[in-house]
Amino acid sequence: MNYSAASIANLALGRIGARGDITDLNENTPNAKKVLNVWDAIFQEVLSERDWKFAKTRQQLALSTVTPLYTYKHAWALPTDFLRFVRPRRRQAGSNWAWMWGPEGTGWYDRNDPPFWPAGHDYKVETLTAGWDTSVTPPIPWGSGTTPPTPFPTGKYVLTNYGGWQAPAAITYIQLITDYTQLMPGFVNCLAYRLAAEIGVAITEDKQKGQSMHELYRDSLNSAEAQNETMDYERDEAGSESWERAGRYASYGYGRGGW
Repeated sequence: MNYSAASIANLALGRIGARGDITDLNENTPNAKKVLNVWDAIFQEVLSERDWKFAKTRQQLALSTVTPLYTYKHAWALPTDFLRFVRPRRRQAGSNWAWMWGPEGTGWYDRNDPPFWPAGHDYKVETLTAGWDTSVTPPIPWGSGTTPPTPFPTGKYVLTNYGGWQAPAAITYIQLITDYTQLMPGFVNCLAYRLAAEIGVAITEDKQKGQSMHELYRDSLNSAEAQNETMDYERDEAGSESWERAGRYASYGYGRGGW
């Protein structure tokens, strides 16, 4: 769909009874200015609200030469479009069909998407501004009065004890979408209601209208969840294998519909 920030804003404005459409969020009109003031915050809030499939992606991480001062041994730089980790899907293993050989080559692992791969390692997200420079020997701590040989950018990192000895770390996460043509209709409906709730009082001076829009927003999230689930394309993405095989096989290797 050819959605744009302006078209979504006009949906929100229409729902609170505001007069006149806008053509661009940066135009010099009162309604456009009110929408622009809250757009980024509201867009990211709704994008983080659910595990939207259109915003779900996987990416390998780069091991940083900045390492934590204590507790964790390694830091992996997060992509700039990172919003939050995606929770793993819970699913019955059922059989070996649900298991695949991992990129590490060290054993079997569940094919459910882990937020941080390889699974089984503790991790947390922090913004690092100080650490040890591992590119020199011995490592030079920040704040020691010694200038590091290279500058280290401030950014968000995954802190963990996994150092990539078998393969680079990878994450499954919700990314900040900038191409609005990727948006799902159900998400757009949710975003319009949430935006209407945020700007409703400022434009209409009616507190009740803002509250009603927020209630409709919560309801729309539930409706959009069903649409979001229909975007599954992996076999048995959300169900168990026993359900998938129900009525198709009498047994494994015996009877009607065997191997």
